Amino acid sequence: MIILALALAASLALSDTPAPGSLLDQSQALRAETRLLAAEGDWAGAAEANAAALALQPGHFGLLTNAVALTANAGDLDGALDALDALAQAGFALDLAAAQGLAEALAAHDPERLAGLRERMAQNMEPAGQAERYMSVPLRDALVENFAVDIDAERIYLGTVADASLYSVRLDDPQNPRLLAGPEDGMGSVFGLALDGRNRLLYAATARIPLSPEGVPGDRETALVAFDLMTGEVSARHRFAGAGRFSDVVVQDGIVYASDSVEGRIYRLERPGGELEVYAEDSRFASLQGLALAQGALWVADYATGLWRIDPVSREASRVEVLEGSLIGFDGLAADSYGELYGVRNGVQPHGVFHIALEPWGGGARVRPVLTGHRDFDEPTTVRVSDGRLFVLANAQWELFPEDGSPPQRERRNPVILYMPVP
Repeated sequence: MIILALALAASLALSDTPAPGSLLDQSQALRAETRLLAAEGDWAGAAEANAAALALQPGHFGLLTNAVALTANAGDLDGALDALDALAQAGFALDLAAAQGLAEALAAHDPERLAGLRERMAQNMEPAGQAERYMSVPLRDALVENFAVDIDAERIYLGTVADASLYSVRLDDPQNPRLLAGPEDGMGSVFGLALDGRNRLLYAATARIPLSPEGVPGDRETALVAFDLMTGEVSARHRFAGAGRFSDVVVQDGIVYASDSVEGRIYRLERPGGELEVYAEDSRFASLQGLALAQGALWVADYATGLWRIDPVSREASRVEVLEGSLIGFDGLAADSYGELYGVRNGVQPHGVFHIALEPWGGGARVRPVLTGHRDFDEPTTVRVSDGRLFVLANAQWELFPEDGSPPQRERRNPVILYMPVP
């Protein structure tokens, strides 16, 4: 028997409960079936159930790893090499040394093909791209999850989770962040930020989670907060009855879109002072995260199931087929002025910034690394495009903020923003 731990639970940790009927729900049911069949020694049946789960979450590292182990244990070494090839094509690598007997069996079966796959996986793990530090800000205990770029004012706005605040940071004075608003101003923990340059508003997607400070009132658990950059005050707090948790926000021409990672919805705010409406909703969504507007449509990254295009007329969602790489585990999303998409992947190696090259009308996508292996990376979460440059939040460090309040396992670092030219 080949010994390789099966990733039968979600290998990419999700912070939210999946929506009923989501593709993740269906995949998790198939994983449970895989576990039962594997325990009974029905490796062929387990491989079939795992393949069905992989069809629901194409490019999922854990399920791709399962496929290698299950087909090998079923005695199908050609199938195991095919599964390893699929994992390499998705941009990942597998530590064959950790799999007792697997490398030996594959090497004896087809040494030339295995050598080629080893080389491809090694290439996948090589660092890509170059970026420089834009700033490092002394907010190591605030848990910065998101940011917005105000290139005209030469400022970065930071949204924090652990102290539920908004900060303004000047490029020429990054060591002295200025507090714009906190819990006493009605802020919850900030998960998304977007600048409305036309109306000089900063929109923050806020929520309350166990890490939120005690001063965050319960009635502010989920809100889209508009902060007026001219007056320095919170000008509006938009809520929607039955909303779960806003996770990201994007603005174009004064129109605001916000994703709901719990309820599987996207909301729209037509104008400042207006009311939130449901723009799109789909039971297949599991954990909506980053949003971007490009090529005449709205795009949303689902951490568990991939990239979705929202049709601008019907508002119906269609999942983008992965032609190369993987779209699982994407958190932040942004578009440049040419309609090219860039996303941040975390939770699996290599993490970093990737270019998502779209076929017309979202008919498919090829995912290629733009920036990986950077020395400052420690759970990158957000990417922004401004002034022909990519800006990246390099180190959210969620694992260093235990929900039970216990001390972190290692010292926290100041949040770092990187920048590089748009490729």
